[in-house]
Amino acid sequence: MNKSAIGALAGLVVVLAACSPSASPTDGSGAPSSAPSEPAASGAASEAPSGSALTIVETSAGETLAGEGGLTLYTNADEADGSIACTDACVANWPPLEAPVDAGDANADLLGTVTRPDGIEQVTYNGFPLYYFAGDSAEGDIAGQGLGGVWFIANPSGEH
Repeated sequence: MNKSAIGALAGLVVVLAACSPSASPTDGSGAPSSAPSEPAASGAASEAPSGSALTIVETSAGETLAGEGGLTLYTNADEADGSIACTDACVANWPPLEAPVDAGDANADLLGTVTRPDGIEQVTYNGFPLYYFAGDSAEGDIAGQGLGGVWFIANPSGEH
């Protein structure tokens, strides 16, 4: 096996291990948090792409809101009404969509913002904060769909 294949396999093992039910995320203080388990980035960029307008793209799971470069946006089912559960280490894998952003193809009436615990102004859609997933790299990718039973593509209708 060559070095790149070994590295890719090791990254996959890390991601799968982090997604296992036995993974215990913490809130940064070492105490368990209410944030869902999140996979390790395995070399993926953890910085959120900056974008100016939302688009709607077709994926294998249906239409989704997308940000910069057509990258899929996600919501966390535990974050209704703008509450923030994804903090600290979670943000490395789930970078928030930061304001300002134009509604673009999305319903402007459902667009809003919430101030995160770290002071960043995050874009919301129908009350749910929007995130990218570090495991997605191209338009239409949905590697984060269903992870932890709480991460889902952002439905353009605003329904969860």
